[in-house]
Amino acid sequence: MILQVATGLSFTVILTRHGQVYTCGSNLHGQLGHGDTLERPIPRKVERFSSLGPVVQISAGVSHTMAVTEDGTLYSFGYGSNFCLGHGDPRDELQPQVVQAFKRNNIHVIRVSAGDEHSVALDSNGYVSFHILPLLTWIIFTVSVLYTSYVVMVSQLVHNINLG
Repeated sequence: MILQVATGLSFTVILTRHGQVYTCGSNLHGQLGHGDTLERPIPRKVERFSSLGPVVQISAGVSHTMAVTEDGTLYSFGYGSNFCLGHGDPRDELQPQVVQAFKRNNIHVIRVSAGDEHSVALDSNGYVSFHILPLLTWIIFTVSVLYTSYVVMVSQLVHNINLG
């Protein structure tokens, strides 16, 4: 049974109720997560997640995929442009890779959203973090400077916007 479906530019990500991820479609940057760049016309299970625990939420950008596992770990793969995968460099990833900045700091991610060439994660404490091009300032939530994302409590941000 299907729990969630996400679509990117010419590819699809499917999450089952059992926490398994299937992908199909275009795969120029490894956004299907199978360790290669071969297109898949029919959905195929992303085997790497079998050993990582059940996935509870997925999101697809234009050419990258984000996934959150039951233990709150964030994984990303596909097109790394503008540092959108959150790994600190613009490389493409052909398989799901842990976003280490969250893991190292014991941050429990509960939701993720992938955009065109950026991604946004919400943690269990209500903090929001963007993974975007360094030195680019976003008006909402975060400033990324020299590959480091700084987060602001959402309620504080809303308060500041209302004052301002």
